[in-house]
Amino acid sequence: MPAILFDVLIPPTPARQLESAFDDALTRLVAAGKLTGGTVTVDENPPLQDGVEEALRQSYRDEHEDLDLEGASVIRYALRVEGATGSINQLTMVLSRFMTPQATLPADAVLLEDEVSHEVPATYPWAVEIRR
Repeated sequence: MPAILFDVLIPPTPARQLESAFDDALTRLVAAGKLTGGTVTVDENPPLQDGVEEALRQSYRDEHEDLDLEGASVIRYALRVEGATGSINQLTMVLSRFMTPQATLPADAVLLEDEVSHEVPATYPWAVEIRR
């Protein structure tokens, strides 16, 4: 069964809300027939590769005017999915919208050429790994 592992720099209260959002999303995907099953587990003290936490903290500072995310720690959300009818990579990107909102893009193709001006900073910095 594939697992999508999100390591997220997030404060405690939004961390619980994010867990609930992931759980609700998996429940809806099962009800829609896109998955045959799915679970979320949370690890509040995950084993991280060297530098991951600092990279997430720096990412937040870079995208939020050098501010630190007060009271935040890295939490791992392990989403185990069964019977996916589509791409696990696509599912991962859809689920990542809980941490990084989708940008509003202009309809004009010329304006779209300047991709950087349309980027939206992550609400909570994250890293992902897919295990099959």
